[in-house]
Amino acid sequence: MAASSPPFGPGFRDEVVARVESVEVWASGFDDPGEDFCEFRALDAAGNEIARTRIGGY
Repeated sequence: MAASSPPFGPGFRDEVVARVESVEVWASGFDDPGEDFCEFRALDAAGNEIARTRIGGY
């Protein structure tokens, strides 16, 4: 999933994908002001964030 290309995934680089233990998905709400987005946060085995990317849309 971490390597999947947008808009279906974050498209993280191979160096990040090799270290990913989990991915969190954060998104705007329909009632939030501004543009809608989905944000993907890659976490390593210790739970440290190693990459983050934001994709427009919901």
